[in-house]
Amino acid sequence: MSKKEKIPSTPETRAKAIADKQEVRKAFKKTFFPALAICLCLLLIYSVSYIAFFKPAEITEEGSVPVVNNNSNISSVGGADNSAVDTNTPAADSGSGATASGGSSGTASSGGSAAPSGGSSASASGGISASSSTADVVNYFNTAINKVKPNAKKVTLVKELNKEAGGIEGNLPSTLTSIANSLIASNMGEKDLSTLDPGAVNATTVEQKNAMFPVENETWSSKLTADDVEKAEVQENGGKYVITLHIKADEPSADTAHGVGHNGKIFSVVMPSIVTDNAGPASSLIKDVKTGHKDGIVRITVDKATGNVTDAFYSYVWTLSLSALGADLSIPFGLEKTFTISW
Repeated sequence: MSKKEKIPSTPETRAKAIADKQEVRKAFKKTFFPALAICLCLLLIYSVSYIAFFKPAEITEEGSVPVVNNNSNISSVGGADNSAVDTNTPAADSGSGATASGGSSGTASSGGSAAPSGGSSASASGGISASSSTADVVNYFNTAINKVKPNAKKVTLVKELNKEAGGIEGNLPSTLTSIANSLIASNMGEKDLSTLDPGAVNATTVEQKNAMFPVENETWSSKLTADDVEKAEVQENGGKYVITLHIKADEPSADTAHGVGHNGKIFSVVMPSIVTDNAGPASSLIKDVKTGHKDGIVRITVDKATGNVTDAFYSYVWTLSLSALGADLSIPFGLEKTFTISW
């Protein structure tokens, strides 16, 4: 077989070869780098969605009970399950995009002190009414809710829902924003409680109740004051009180923690560490992580004779803000949880 004839090297052929290589480099830059950026953005979006919907937060202080949790998620279309709440209880504001005590709670905060007594002129035995002041309602609420973890026989998680609370905001390309919103929407819905550890659905020991009932991984359930509450409502229904508290909003912050701000005193707020510790492959891409909470609603039914809480509904919207790959993103998620309490 004859060898392929070698083309003589001339200044013209060498110049053409160089020009061809330059064209290949230009084409590579035009296609590879944009494609890489898109892949990284999609990786980021997937990781954020994974944090929000799939991966339980299991970050606890040494010796504490691991949390089998929501947010990790987070999801639901539709309102709270009112089957566990008195039928005369007003429904949560439909436009609030509310969400229950945030399912990814993470390390127990330094605020893990003993449950506040909530003592005041309106104790659990003193009674309240629709005309009671916000301070009296909050004090009665604190006294009742803080009895749950140490004294209730069983706390049952009846339903956990994650739902869309608005689309992604930021400077992502519109195509990626659309993909991200679709990914988030596809993961909304009711959580399959059968996938959780039994103690995270039916808590009977103090350790289980501390871990699963808001505020998760704390010994207390509320440190609210009147200054944390936008509006307090009381309904008397036979031998029961139905108390609804609307919590003031907390703007996104890097310092979100249990016991901090307004929502941190009543909800299992989503802390920035939950995001960074669970970001997986996207952890090196994200920075300036902040979380905020708004539209918080907590509603409990209390037996007037005993002061015991029989049903509890938690709802809020949490917002994740971060920077990655030159983009600034803000993503809201809705979370709701409904509990029943046996004594």
